[in-house]
Amino acid sequence: MSEAFIKKHGLLYSPDLHTVLGVDDTSTDFAGRIPYGALSIDDEVFTECPYQSVSIPDSVKSLGNNLFENSKRLETVKLPANITELPPYLFAGCSALYKVTMPSILYEFPEGLFMNCESLPEIPFRAGIKELPKNVISGCKSIKSLVIPNTVEMIGPKAVADCTGLESVVVPESVKEIAEDAFAGCISVHNIRIDGESSEFIIKEDGSLYKRSDSGDILVIKAYGIQSQEVGFFKADVDSEPIEESEDEDFEEDDTFFTTEIGASDDELSSVDALELKDDLIQNEATEKTNKESNIEKDIELKEEDKNMDENNIDSMLADIMNDEKKREETAQAAVSEKETEVLAQTYNVIAENAPKTTSDVAVTNDELEKLFSKQETDEISSHSAEYSMDKKTRILMDAVEFSQKLDFEPAGEVPADPDLFVVAEKTVTDAAGNKAFSPKLISCCKTFARIHDFKHVYLVSGLPLDDEEFSQFYFHYISKKNVVLACEAESPAKLSDYGKKICELSRISLNKDELNEQRKRITVKTDTLIKLVIRDKYEA
Repeated sequence: MSEAFIKKHGLLYSPDLHTVLGVDDTSTDFAGRIPYGALSIDDEVFTECPYQSVSIPDSVKSLGNNLFENSKRLETVKLPANITELPPYLFAGCSALYKVTMPSILYEFPEGLFMNCESLPEIPFRAGIKELPKNVISGCKSIKSLVIPNTVEMIGPKAVADCTGLESVVVPESVKEIAEDAFAGCISVHNIRIDGESSEFIIKEDGSLYKRSDSGDILVIKAYGIQSQEVGFFKADVDSEPIEESEDEDFEEDDTFFTTEIGASDDELSSVDALELKDDLIQNEATEKTNKESNIEKDIELKEEDKNMDENNIDSMLADIMNDEKKREETAQAAVSEKETEVLAQTYNVIAENAPKTTSDVAVTNDELEKLFSKQETDEISSHSAEYSMDKKTRILMDAVEFSQKLDFEPAGEVPADPDLFVVAEKTVTDAAGNKAFSPKLISCCKTFARIHDFKHVYLVSGLPLDDEEFSQFYFHYISKKNVVLACEAESPAKLSDYGKKICELSRISLNKDELNEQRKRITVKTDTLIKLVIRDKYEA
């Protein structure tokens, strides 16, 4: 009887070396990267595997069923770029999985694809998907926002069930059918929006989504904890009317929370305005005093708890990016044939052409982003002159965005533990000289914040390349313990753009009414609490 398999590279192959049949338990050669050349991978090859990362080459044209099922340690997977069909329950039970490099084009998402992937922060959708089938992302507890592609027509039974961290859902007008239990167990949803005009669904006063029916509308997505009134954002606009507050707001009628101050320079403020602002500050300071010590203690505990982990996460992520680049270069030199090099080059072009776009144009190409995160770029960062000094991670952020500006200040009081404020502007303006700029209202607002909180630097950025997954991960970890403000056109959370919601999600800016109101109070008084705020800008030069 002839040998049924061949051992090579720490794997078990079919005699023709076209199919990966399994992992060779007697060898330690396999470390998660399948060499180029295999055409298919058999069923359950990596089920309950011990690997943290698996990379499948672009030569592979088909994947076996339940390929990675219940691989609890698996964190990252690269799938072949040119494959167009995925098997059911491919990643089911991969509770540590947080990053998947998907194929460029997929015709459909199969049943149970990401079932119980508890660490996956977002779903890597692809254009053209028409259905979210049964259990496709059920149990994905880390997902906070779900924007369903505008090609989806059907959402099947328990497709999004038990996503307990899910807060926001955007349903496109293309959706014609949603199973009654599609969102069962999504107990944190409080923001539901229909993108476009839907004849099939309606959002009622309770904020929930209903299926229209002649016999009585049917609840399909329940909204939890919805208040009858909305909270508005700060307005960076002197000329507009003050923010209207509903009768049961906790604020005084004349407490406009920088409605006047934002956008006005110090010289523009009248003495009366200045005195009123001073009185407000004194009153707010007295109100905050009783809670200040407990807030400080709580914040210190959180900072101490997360400090090492946060820094390690960022450094580890940057190291991974750099190591991936190094491995890619080594592999290209040591094991990649000319044919594979040609195929990979073509594949990267396809990915670049089909990459999804954000509402803002990306300022740098994929190649430039790779350079940005490479060792060479890190060396360049460390050599910048002292007169424009900033740490390397801030430099990465500033260089990666479409447009940026740095404001420096001389604090009059004690500098806070975090002396920097990051401001993400949804849009920019064109100045008198025809150059791109941040609005004068926003610049004035930044000066006001810096003066109150004794910030040393304010970093303004616009056009974050959120279509680049590595940058999004970097931004998410880096900005989590930073003061950050989103400047946008929206009047309230319900009117925030998808790009703005994504910034809020990555920046950990809560859109909860009570938390937004609390931030509005705290911004007027210097405290040790991080600023996580949304303001309304007026985009005029």
